[in-house]
Amino acid sequence: MNQKSISPKTVTISWCTDAAKIEALTQLFVMNARTEYISHSELQGPRAETPTRWRGDLAATLREEFKITLAQNPSSADSLIAVADIDGVIAGMALVSIGNQDASTPYASLDDLIVHPDYRGAGLGHQLIVWVEQQMLARGIKRLFLESGVENHAAHRFFKTHGFQTVSVVMMKELSHE
Repeated sequence: MNQKSISPKTVTISWCTDAAKIEALTQLFVMNARTEYISHSELQGPRAETPTRWRGDLAATLREEFKITLAQNPSSADSLIAVADIDGVIAGMALVSIGNQDASTPYASLDDLIVHPDYRGAGLGHQLIVWVEQQMLARGIKRLFLESGVENHAAHRFFKTHGFQTVSVVMMKELSHE
């Protein structure tokens, strides 16, 4: 496919509520799960074992995560999955978490942004970010955070071109009794 220009009219972006799409979402994530993608949230949650190794049961872990997320009503959910659909195919997705609304400035986190390799460079990632930003603004959310694996340089460049800036550095130390 490798289309380099996608008309916004050919892309439908919406919050996913269809549990029948769990397998397609899982496969899209897994096919793009390079180790440089691993960041502290994958290590703090059930997805990754080390900064360079995903869990062996990543697909099963994601299926369960997506099942819980899709069971929520999007209007009140604390986790959401935006899906970019092109001709009935999931071409991209964005996982979003709504932050603590008692914070001084309401925020959300763009936990994952994944575009199918056939659609990279065609503006789909941009369309997903713009759509998510509009949805968050409609909910009164004023900040959108994200985090990215330290070696995920292409993603860093992409996010910086979309106005994201580094506000902190996360560090980790493995502890042992030795």
